[in-house]
Amino acid sequence: MRFLIIFIIFCSFNKAQAWWEEPHRALCKAAINFISTEEKKEEILELIEDEEEWCIWADDIKNDRPKTRPWHYVNLAKGDLTYSSSDCPRYGCIVSALLEQISIYQNPKTPLWKKKEALKFIGHFVGDVHQPFHVADVGDVGGNRMFLELWDGTKTNFHALWDGILPGYALQFPLQKLDLSQISAKERILTPEKRISIWIRESRELLQEEQIGYVQRLKSVDREYVLENTKVAYYQLSLGATRLAALLEDI
Repeated sequence: MRFLIIFIIFCSFNKAQAWWEEPHRALCKAAINFISTEEKKEEILELIEDEEEWCIWADDIKNDRPKTRPWHYVNLAKGDLTYSSSDCPRYGCIVSALLEQISIYQNPKTPLWKKKEALKFIGHFVGDVHQPFHVADVGDVGGNRMFLELWDGTKTNFHALWDGILPGYALQFPLQKLDLSQISAKERILTPEKRISIWIRESRELLQEEQIGYVQRLKSVDREYVLENTKVAYYQLSLGATRLAALLEDI
């Protein structure tokens, strides 16, 4: 089985560069499938209209609506694990944006077009929070300034590795709804702000793990790194999809 996984992953390497938007698309499609009631699922599907595009829309509009660019991430001081409101600049961050879009979505007075937009933002931002390099340290632009080399000589950076390459490998396998019965029970009685804070802390803790190589500022990664961290990327995608499904059921 391990050999089969290795074979599938490395035979698909040449396609990895085109996968930057696929993780969002796959996560959100899985989240809809994970919704527990058909009634809620149909409600969401009616709002999103295009199941293929709704979770990549937030990236597509960044050039036309540049004020939304900071909404995709938040930077914390090196070593900090816990998000504080002081970490969010006046022009916004992923936490303030996600909370605002949830509020817009929940407001019964929100026009239908704006509610549809809010849902697109929510789906995208939940995915971003579960990609650890969207909650990286101040100063390295989410790992974009941390350049490294893959085992075959390909030049990339940490953000690209975790935003597209590793998730791309992970998506050779269908995402699974995780059994988060205990975690979900605790989370689902919390406010959205507290839920998001938990997600950010988990991603921050992940960044500190030795196998990620972020703290050590790795300059190159080998095949073993890619294999082991593809598993991490797969878990994060499945986790994000599971949590997005729960959030959509609750709001």
